[in-house]
Amino acid sequence: MTRVEIIANQALEEQLVDIMPVHEDGHPCYTMIHQVDGSGYSGWCMGNSVWPEENILFIVYVDEERREQLHRDIARVRERFPILGLACFELPGVIPF
Repeated sequence: MTRVEIIANQALEEQLVDIMPVHEDGHPCYTMIHQVDGSGYSGWCMGNSVWPEENILFIVYVDEERREQLHRDIARVRERFPILGLACFELPGVIPF
């Protein structure tokens, strides 16, 4: 299993929810945290009057097949919205218990 963390501008929430992996029963499998503040390559997102944007954080645990599909889907979102912040990080070798 791989833990995938996706940090993105809040404007991308709908697009990212649409690409989240689903279980065999059709239910999506992810954790989403709203109102994530910070700064990255696309600038500050602090949710205040100076930097009003906010980020969201998705945490997803996926097998290799779903990880590769998620990579392709994230790349398509980046292509469609190149100026909005979107970062993806992985922690491989996660063992569920």
